[in-house]
Amino acid sequence: KPFAGINGSGKHNNWSIGTDSGINFFYPGKTDPDRELFVTAIACLAYGLCQYNEVMRCCVAHAGNDHRLGAQEAPPAIISLYPGTGFEEHVDAVIAGGPLLGYKAQKSSADPKATATMPAPCGVEDRNRTAPFPFCGNRFEF
Repeated sequence: KPFAGINGSGKHNNWSIGTDSGINFFYPGKTDPDRELFVTAIACLAYGLCQYNEVMRCCVAHAGNDHRLGAQEAPPAIISLYPGTGFEEHVDAVIAGGPLLGYKAQKSSADPKATATMPAPCGVEDRNRTAPFPFCGNRFEF
C-alpha cells in the first residue's frame, strides 16, 4: 500500500500447505493428530523463515513496500512470523516443558465500542497485521 488513501494498492499472498486429499497443515484441527500436524507445520514454517529470511525479504523489498504508511504496517524490513497470542502462549508452555498437543484454537469477541451493536465473534490471530507473516485462522498472509 504505497499510497495513502488508495485501498488495494498493496499485495498480499495467502499461504497454506495442504494435501491432495484436502488436509490443511495450517488448520488447528480438533483431534490430536490434526493439532500435531498444525504445530509441526508452524514449527517448520518458522524454521524456514529463520533460515531463508533474506530470500523472503528480497521478494518484497522495494521502496513502496518498505515505507508504506510510514513503514508502520508490517514492515518487510523485519521478517517475522506471528501466529497469534494463543499459539504464542502454547509455545511458551512447550518450552517450559508442557505438552506439545495442548494447543486449541480459541474464539474471542471483538468489542465494537458502540452501544447499538453487539460484540462480534472472531479469532485470536493478528487482526492488525503487524507482522509481515501473520496467521489468519487457517493460512498465513505475506
